[in-house]
Amino acid sequence: MGNTYSRISFGPQITIGIKQIIIFTSIIFVIQTILEINKIGFLKYYFSLSLIKIKEFNFYQFVSYGFLHADFFHILFNMLNLWMFGSEIERLWAKKDIFYLYFLSIVFGGVFFIFSNLLQFTNAYVIGASGGVFGVMTCYTFLWPNREFLFFGVIPIKAKYLLPLILFLGIVLDAGKTSHAAHFGGIFAGFLFFQLKTKFRFDFNFSISRYFQKRKMLRYQEEMYKKQHVKETVDELLEKISKKGMSSLTKKEKEFLKEASDKYYNE
Repeated sequence: MGNTYSRISFGPQITIGIKQIIIFTSIIFVIQTILEINKIGFLKYYFSLSLIKIKEFNFYQFVSYGFLHADFFHILFNMLNLWMFGSEIERLWAKKDIFYLYFLSIVFGGVFFIFSNLLQFTNAYVIGASGGVFGVMTCYTFLWPNREFLFFGVIPIKAKYLLPLILFLGIVLDAGKTSHAAHFGGIFAGFLFFQLKTKFRFDFNFSISRYFQKRKMLRYQEEMYKKQHVKETVDELLEKISKKGMSSLTKKEKEFLKEASDKYYNE
């Protein structure tokens, strides 16, 4: 999927799926900020990701932590990168694909973070969409490695160098933080998604509505099969009555005829 096509770009036109993620995340950040100004910190307590909470089976935190942020610049950096890299991917594939990529990367980021805590015997917590964003950036890098961006709005740099540079600067500036494990988890998820989508042609186009439609159709087919079976049994019993009379039926056969009549022949 990679190519040698190159152009300098500040950012693409935002797509619907990316806009929805940014709006929802921004709303959560506003609510979080208002609550924290008033010394109410239950959002971080219940929805940040931590080993101690996962041990209590709060598995929803593998997703919820990605919607909380430490401060304005934290969310600004994440949402800007999500817009710049995610919109192009959504435009190439589909809104569902960018959703699957983003949330898969957040989950893997959370899993890597928890394993990091286990290995280091720490009980730190993590918040932020960085895992999801790094996953999107990784997928973008494999799709368009030679596209150029203006780093800090000044320095032209190709996508394949931009991701390692951002990751390196993050580690250097925040050395020792276990949250970097979430970034590596996102990178792994982005690479995995790219391979599944492009090399193995895995279909991420799962639809809940289509799933329920399929279940409804299967139930209908089962009902039709059952109705046909009932009809055949009723015909056999009616033939028995015509030859030997009503008294030839057993109690169970009479009950079956009554139930079949009430259910299928009085509609």
